[in-house]
Amino acid sequence: MEEGRQIIDKSFLALAQELQHDLDERSKRRIFSEGRGPNSVEEAYKLQRALRSVREARGEKVIGFKVGYTSKGVRGNLEGIMGLTESVHGYLWDSESYKNATVVDHRRLAIEGELGVKLLSVDSDDVSEWEVEYEPIIEIHMAGMDGPKDDDLGRRGLELIGTNCIHAGVVHSTNTKRCLIGEISLNEMMTVSVGKEKVEQVTLSELRVGDMLGPVATLSWLLKKLKSEGNKEEALLREGAFVICSTPGALHLVPPGSEVRVEFSGLETSCTAAT
Repeated sequence: MEEGRQIIDKSFLALAQELQHDLDERSKRRIFSEGRGPNSVEEAYKLQRALRSVREARGEKVIGFKVGYTSKGVRGNLEGIMGLTESVHGYLWDSESYKNATVVDHRRLAIEGELGVKLLSVDSDDVSEWEVEYEPIIEIHMAGMDGPKDDDLGRRGLELIGTNCIHAGVVHSTNTKRCLIGEISLNEMMTVSVGKEKVEQVTLSELRVGDMLGPVATLSWLLKKLKSEGNKEEALLREGAFVICSTPGALHLVPPGSEVRVEFSGLETSCTAAT
């Protein structure tokens, strides 16, 4: 996706190169553990965009966006720690797109069950009228925050944004369904299982932004947010782009060797944590 390129703040490139090394290794993120990270939400997104530049320089391609930190299950009691007043967004990468039933890296592994949509038609100004292919997906995360303890006073959200929202990949379903995004059921249950245990059953109605619910709410927020940032990245929300719409539930740690399964609307997606 060549569209949506923005001017990178070069002062963040060195930090981004160091951070990307630690993300690749799934090791402690030193710029945060040593207190050298961003000092505001604006700076955190500048760092995230610098990470994009680092990854594109080595041949990776942005294929869409993720939205996060939206549901009650994720926010929970973390709002005072995170210091965030709204959802967050990050990039999806071609190098982190996995087929159903894949084996994934177990290091720092946590997952969320989510709805993913491939944009087929974005001609309408009304997001609810966008045509999509949808599927349950497993979002892979690098669990944990590495910032110092005083970051618990409201700075964890800067690490969340700056690390591309601790995103580490998407596991896709074998099958999809096609409809207008506003037609996707908000009342049908999404089930997440880790091992033999059902750890979550939740509906997309848990996704709320203002007075809007479900994937229409999160995509509308994303479109508005990208436009407000002034980097022209809303151009990436075009036909063929993929968006994961934020989990309606919570983040779940996954032990090595465990199978993860997400089911929604007669579709399912699975993966297994490596041992």
